[in-house]
Amino acid sequence: MMRARSTFSRSRVFGQGAVHVLSRAMPRSRAVGTDDKDFLDVYESIQILDFRVTRIEQTKGGLLVDSYRWVLDNTDFRRWRDDGPSRLLWIKGDPGNETTMLLCGIINELKAAPNSSLLSSSFCQSTDANINNATAILHSLIYLLVDQKPSLISHVQKKYDAMGNPLFRDVNVWVALSEIFTDILKYSSLPSTRLIVDALDECIEGLDKLLELVVRTSSKVRLPLEIN
Repeated sequence: MMRARSTFSRSRVFGQGAVHVLSRAMPRSRAVGTDDKDFLDVYESIQILDFRVTRIEQTKGGLLVDSYRWVLDNTDFRRWRDDGPSRLLWIKGDPGNETTMLLCGIINELKAAPNSSLLSSSFCQSTDANINNATAILHSLIYLLVDQKPSLISHVQKKYDAMGNPLFRDVNVWVALSEIFTDILKYSSLPSTRLIVDALDECIEGLDKLLELVVRTSSKVRLPLEIN
């Protein structure tokens, strides 16, 4: 465990090897096997507010590289990053220690790495109803995965065909999303995938069922998850 410098002086990195769990706008390529209209209809059904790292960095006043680079040498982080036995990485910091910016730095580093991994993230904020609940977190993770690998939209298509456009506004939205999420993780052609969730303590609705989903899927997949 390493201590951060500067604003991260009280952040901590904790690694665990017992949990094996699970990485934008129009995607870069169209899903295989769907016509354009069907693809657009289904894709639009899962579009959400796009809280990307760049926007968060700008809101916070910019990212200072030297303020997060320490974590890249942390033993637990490297074990998680290099796909070792530790599949869960928990980064914990007291309020005001800018752990969100630390995660932004980690995301930038992972995106710049020369590999074919998928990377998806969700940033919680208790004061924003769009991003302060378990459904929004899962929705965001699925959306960004589909955006990077459009063929994954076939897993959304099955639910869309059964339920129609109200799919993500129905009272059973959590059930639909969790089933889509599980199907995606079991997809045999899914590349190495990293999911990052920030500020779980600001998830004010449905945190228990989100954690239950993580535990349940952990027995079926071997993909890393990072939670702040």
